[in-house]
Amino acid sequence: TCQILYVLAFGCDSPLVLNLTTIAITMSSSLNTADMLEWALRVCQSVAFFLHGILGMTEPWTGCLRHAFRDTHGGMPVWSWPVAGILLWTVAIANFSSNGKVILAAQAYIAAFHMGGVFYHIRLQHHPVAGCAPAVFAVLATIIVAIRLRSFVVALVGWLLCTMIAYFLSLLLVTPPPDREEEKNLLEEQGHSAQDIPRE
Repeated sequence: TCQILYVLAFGCDSPLVLNLTTIAITMSSSLNTADMLEWALRVCQSVAFFLHGILGMTEPWTGCLRHAFRDTHGGMPVWSWPVAGILLWTVAIANFSSNGKVILAAQAYIAAFHMGGVFYHIRLQHHPVAGCAPAVFAVLATIIVAIRLRSFVVALVGWLLCTMIAYFLSLLLVTPPPDREEEKNLLEEQGHSAQDIPRE
């Protein structure tokens, strides 16, 4: 409003008007860039979640993920894999809702779910680096929330809350592996040889 009044009073060629216009264009451009980045990150999330959802839905029959994670003792309930797959598909769709609150809720779920993935690896006593893969999606969710709300502080607080929820759920849902002797006996009962026992 002040800029419009100034233009009316002093004309469009005034240095102050030109400077204010340049600042406004720069701010608009940066906001557009942030919005485009946020959109691109959500696209990456949803593509990944669609593929991960397929893995989750087929896990009870393929055992693909449990084999890849060397989860030989059933660290997660079998039913949890297809449930996770369905929820990932749901989030992949909700990520493009016209309702901003739905998108923020989807990002909260993404952060909690993938921090849960970090704790899954920790409780199964995997190498610490194994938790970095799911942590990437939690970081992306935090960035998206920060861009949408224009506040990294709020996004970080949300991430901390989601991490706490994920930790307590991991205590309920993830069973730590037995010691080496118990694992050997369990594998032998399932018809595996001692060579199938993962080495640390």
